[in-house]
Formats: sequence, structure tokens, C-alpha cells
Amino acid sequence: MPSSATFQVYRDAAEEWRWRLVHDNGNVIAEGGQGYTTKRRAVDGIESVRLNAPGAAIEGDVERAGSGDSSATFEVYEDVAGRARWRLVHRNGNVVAEGGQGYASKDGALTGIESVKGNAPEARIEEHRVEEIGDP
Repeated sequence: MPSSATFQVYRDAAEEWRWRLVHDNGNVIAEGGQGYTTKRRAVDGIESVRLNAPGAAIEGDVERAGSGDSSATFEVYEDVAGRARWRLVHRNGNVVAEGGQGYASKDGALTGIESVKGNAPEARIEEHRVEEIGDP
């Protein structure tokens, strides 16, 4: 099944490489948790999401235990503004990806996770300039 999203790789104002996963409707559904020194490292971050997101369990959610073929786990948490957010954390403690937005409820964050799980593996990668996508 083709993806409804695209990975955008770009250099930010600080000249660091970053990535984000953008749904065809324009919503940012995931982004890298850090800037990278090279484009290759940013793409490696994307590959980690492609590899780990589909089978990752959601922490504390028995119904969504994951397939067990992932080295990462999704964590859902509440941010300082009281919004539900998610992050994909590798077993080494590194944040692999974060949700592109806060959600009004945990169910909204879970829907965002499912979108990443379904779209990341087949999403194409495009390089962009910050001017083309706006400074995130």
C-alpha cells in the first residue's frame, strides 16, 4: 500500500540537517528529535523510523503490544501545556522520532502513532530548502 506521507529532509537556520514526515494533507506527523551534522545522518534517522516504528509497542498499552521486531517503543506523555504527545524511543535511550504536534487527548496521540506506523515504511524522501517548507 503506498504511503500518504513524505519524509522531508532539510537544513535549518543553524545549518543542521533535519527531517520530518508530512502527510499529504500537510500535517506534520513526525519529526526527528535532533539536528544532524550531515544529510546522511538525517537519512539514517529516517531509516531507523522506517525500521522500528511498524513493530514498536506502545508503552503501557497491552492492546498494542507491537510485533516484537522493533528496537524501540512509543511513549505517550503529557506536555507542559497539558497536550498529549508521543515519542519513539530506541532501547539505547535515544529519541528516534517525536510527534509533530500536541493532541487534545491520548486517543489523538495514538492515532498519530498509527499514522507513523502505517506511512513511514513506504514514504519517499525528498530534500527541501527551509524556504520551501517554512521554518518549522
